[in-house]
Amino acid sequence: MRTYFFNIRDDLGLIEDEDGIELSGEVALWLEAIRSVDEFVRDTSRCSPMRLEVTDSEGRTVLMTPVQASLNTWRYLSNLAVVPLSLH
Repeated sequence: MRTYFFNIRDDLGLIEDEDGIELSGEVALWLEAIRSVDEFVRDTSRCSPMRLEVTDSEGRTVLMTPVQASLNTWRYLSNLAVVPLSLH
């Protein structure tokens, strides 16, 4: 498990995630990014361009994406049903 920090940057500066969250892998990272963007957009009235910057515990940027440009994609992905695979 690794710790990731989900920060938001806009023209006023950086809103830092001071707590971070432990995630098990890349899929969990993407799912948390979708959830974080959705939650942030619902909770803010900011109209300025924003981007999500995810960093690891060593401060390396592992994901960066514009929030507004990605919003429809985030919404689409967050509504996808997860279908368990069964092996026969």
